[in-house]
Amino acid sequence: MIGGAVVWGTSGSDEKPATRIHFAALPEACQSPSTSVLSKYLPAAGKPAPDAGGVSGDQQYVACEWREPLSAQKGRTLVSRHLRVVMRLFAGGPGLADAKSDYQSAWRTSKEGTATDSVGSIHNEAPILTRGLGDEAFLHHTVTTTVLGRSGTSRMVVRTENAVITVDFDGAAYPLDHDGVAVQKKAVPLDESVTREAAQAVARDVTTALSSCRTCVRR
Repeated sequence: MIGGAVVWGTSGSDEKPATRIHFAALPEACQSPSTSVLSKYLPAAGKPAPDAGGVSGDQQYVACEWREPLSAQKGRTLVSRHLRVVMRLFAGGPGLADAKSDYQSAWRTSKEGTATDSVGSIHNEAPILTRGLGDEAFLHHTVTTTVLGRSGTSRMVVRTENAVITVDFDGAAYPLDHDGVAVQKKAVPLDESVTREAAQAVARDVTTALSSCRTCVRR
């Protein structure tokens, strides 16, 4: 089966194997993407904005955002990019099952197609399964259209053991007014191939940071 579905098998024994929870903590989200990746895909980003999140029951949450400014002193156009990294950890006995459920929920949402309301529309392009990243992963692109213009976001979702990583990357080219401020309603989204590449690169960095975090592994 494809689409992130789980195939169950039997070993002929009535004894159920113990659930293995691999991670007990999360690394700092703002330090997870490498400097080289951030410099390549967000060369003008300001200081990262962390969101410690905290602990709620058996769940832990950390996040971080990077954003390039929407103003410039020179030139007629400006390219601005935005990155958000979110990590969720599902601890406790059912942690692995909870992480799988969270991933599956994201997968189903990514396949919902186009939704329209009084504000505008959101179109989810078909998600693509990505091999070789965590235990399961997919990438998809969303196009949002409102009275303020169009924007495109590439999202990468990765499950590694009992942790789920979500990376959102978007950007656009804006014309500048006479004060050098971006005219947002005239934005032209970045090429989809660029945002997809960036989301994948950041997701690989964050997944590697989690897997190599010595203090994050349950011992």
